[in-house]
Amino acid sequence: MSAPRLSKLSKSLGILLLALSNRSHAETSAQFTAQRQQRYEYSTFSAMSSPVVLPMDGRVDQDDWLTGMDVSLADMIFPHAHLDTAYGTSSIDQEELAAGHHDPVHRDGITLQNIEFSLSGRLDDHNEFFVTLAGAVDGDDHFNPIFEEAFWKFKNLPGGFEIRLGRVYNRFGIQNTYHPHGFDWVDQYLVNTRMLGDDSLTTLGAEITWLMPVPWTSQVDFALGRAPSHDGHHHHEDEEESRYAADESYFTDDSLLSVLNWTNVMHYNDFHQFRFGGSGAWGENLSGYRTGVYGAHVEYQWREKGFDPGGRYFRLRSEAMFNRFRVEDEIDDTRDPVAQQDFGCYLSALYGLGNNFEVGLRGEFVSGNHDTGVDSRFRLSPGVTWYANNARTLRLRLQYNYDNSNARGTDHAVWAQVSLTWGGPEVR
Repeated sequence: MSAPRLSKLSKSLGILLLALSNRSHAETSAQFTAQRQQRYEYSTFSAMSSPVVLPMDGRVDQDDWLTGMDVSLADMIFPHAHLDTAYGTSSIDQEELAAGHHDPVHRDGITLQNIEFSLSGRLDDHNEFFVTLAGAVDGDDHFNPIFEEAFWKFKNLPGGFEIRLGRVYNRFGIQNTYHPHGFDWVDQYLVNTRMLGDDSLTTLGAEITWLMPVPWTSQVDFALGRAPSHDGHHHHEDEEESRYAADESYFTDDSLLSVLNWTNVMHYNDFHQFRFGGSGAWGENLSGYRTGVYGAHVEYQWREKGFDPGGRYFRLRSEAMFNRFRVEDEIDDTRDPVAQQDFGCYLSALYGLGNNFEVGLRGEFVSGNHDTGVDSRFRLSPGVTWYANNARTLRLRLQYNYDNSNARGTDHAVWAQVSLTWGGPEVR
């Protein structure tokens, strides 16, 4: 290649990198301004970790005390409140079917799935914080709230970095970052509870995020910390008497846990978006051995009006995970334990109509493991959701579950859920 042509190529490359840098800064600055006004606006980090993926219509001209939009203290501290409750029935005791900590647990009764109070702090272009106190009423009518997340975030750092310090829902795949008020379904995905526990994968420590300098959005997250104690949360899935205890494969709070996530977002145009990536988590388990969890996620999303609020939309999302672990032999503790593994996945399709109705279909599968006594399970769930306003602060949801397990056979459940949200988008 000639010297003039090489010089021209270098100059063009420099201009491209400068444009990408300016675009990234413009996105984050615009996002900060929008968040200060409680107006949802698409950006790199909001698209990957916000509980609300689709754009919202939020008031920006004045405080709205009915929905909580724009309500703040000194235009810096934004309060939130959430209530999720479900009523329905199932063909057997619902506690045998519930897998997630916030799943419905009462058969022919009301379950208070989530009562949550949060504060989002947006102090300036570089400092934010988030703290949330939440809990569910269990099958014995006990309410034990915990601080599910409490972190300080440094954002817009040089080089495209962001740091969160404290207790965080880790960026592992897609679903793990969501609180119950952000769920697309009445209950948690089977694969998430099977691989990550009945609550989201969480660390007490530090998480660093890097937005890579490439033409598309590519984000790498690495977290290092300790898993919170599992006391007070119980796994309801069927477990036969077995040689290895599956619950012992969850991460212990006695040693460091590392979590790695890579997510990419690509836009074919303003109307079509693709997201894909992979994740991994490694650490010591409750039995004193090691557990590794690996995941892959992919999503396609279409919006009729692009990044503008409103209109129809379609979203197809899938995650697959498998784990590999060793736990103590329950029959012969002198025997070297054999490595065990499990696999699971889900596929969720949602179609939003122009009248605030949303219809969806979810399919899930977890393979199970005979040596750990964990069942193989398939669940199919059609559902319909109605949002009472464009800010989506009130929703009504109907869902049916066809549930087949090699341990229980076929079961059925029908749920009606009411969710109330007060406040705008949270710091994530």
